[in-house]
Amino acid sequence: MMGIKCLRMTLVKPASLNLIVRFRMNPARAFLVVALVALGSSSLPAQTETAVHVRISKETCFIGTLDVSCSKVGAKLLELGTPLDAHIDVSGDAHASYSTTSAALESIRSAGFKVKIGYINVE
Repeated sequence: MMGIKCLRMTLVKPASLNLIVRFRMNPARAFLVVALVALGSSSLPAQTETAVHVRISKETCFIGTLDVSCSKVGAKLLELGTPLDAHIDVSGDAHASYSTTSAALESIRSAGFKVKIGYINVE
């Protein structure tokens, strides 16, 4: 008899571990939760920030490769359709004078662009 009992114990399958957990939830709440998860997980297109580089040389300024008088940089940026919240990077070469740099910054400021001077790097 002992052998039969051992045989029966090996034939018995253990209880299934596939547990089903159910929560009682109002259908409206369930929809709201699903909608919030779906909206929160979708990636929104990032807003592209316009960046413009202005280089000041000895007597003139360059917007990209366009040669412009430093006193007319702001007006040219507006003419080109640059948004007022654009990031404008202004850099001067070793021969840029104070007067040309001042004229470029004043032109940009008078055109309505915000001027923030972060740091000046002398190389």
